[in-house]
Amino acid sequence: MNGLWALVPVKQLAEAKTRLAGALDATRRRELVLAMAHDVLAALVDAKAFSRVVIVSDIPDIERLIAVDGVSAFDPDPIRGLNEELAYSADWAYRQSANHVLIVHADLPTLSAKAVRAFLDPRLNAGSLRIAASKEGTGTNMLLSSLPLPVPLQFGKGSLSRFEAAATRHGVALEIRRDPLLAADIDELADLRELAQAALSDDLRDKATGRWLDIAGIMESLSCLTKHTRSIG
Repeated sequence: MNGLWALVPVKQLAEAKTRLAGALDATRRRELVLAMAHDVLAALVDAKAFSRVVIVSDIPDIERLIAVDGVSAFDPDPIRGLNEELAYSADWAYRQSANHVLIVHADLPTLSAKAVRAFLDPRLNAGSLRIAASKEGTGTNMLLSSLPLPVPLQFGKGSLSRFEAAATRHGVALEIRRDPLLAADIDELADLRELAQAALSDDLRDKATGRWLDIAGIMESLSCLTKHTRSIG
């Protein structure tokens, strides 16, 4: 799709995935965030569907930390707040000649180039939206939109219903896809356990997240944590 850009927000690493603090210390959480972001960005580049793939972040030297060829970074400073930063970045992309944007969260380590291409098909009409729902069905993992953005962004907990309401208010067509291949975001300890199990499959073994899970000994750590939890339950 000519004129299609991908935007991937990456927040400050010290603030990321704090709900996993019961299983991972700050260093491990930082490593996990970077590995997952690497896999998401690699899938987007491999899809060969984008004019540009851009990390939206104020982290210095974030391209080097994530290390995916064909990716650039944009710091939306002084804008702060996820929706505000992404809206500012989308407007910047529009001013650089983008006519569509795909916003993808960086915690979808099982995302594949094939799944990305399938989500982009068919071509999105002007003034409309397409969403990939999170696994619990209330969040938004991916958003495909024409530019300029036809509705204010609504990312955050329970975002799907807010996007639906905004689309209704603005008379914008909205398509929602509920695809397990696009729904495996990592937020809770249960998600991390599922991810560790997936690391045994071919789908994750060759990804940065799969290698990190193996090197960091996460499966063993989670097993010990489960036994400890049961012993005090």
